[in-house]
Amino acid sequence: ARRHIQGGAVRVNDQPLTDDRRVVTLQDLGPEGVVKLSLGKKKHVLVRPV
Repeated sequence: ARRHIQGGAVRVNDQPLTDDRRVVTLQDLGPEGVVKLSLGKKKHVLVRPV
C-alpha cells in the first residue's frame, strides 16, 4: 500500500493521499454521507459508515 501511496495512485474523495499514516475520519464524508476511495484509474469504492 505504501508504494501506491508514494506513487500517487491512492485518492480519498478525488484528492491524492500523500501520508501513509493518514486516518480517514468523519470530516472526509461527502454530502451524500460516503467516502470515495480510489486506487489508480479503474478501482473505486464508496464507503458508507455505519
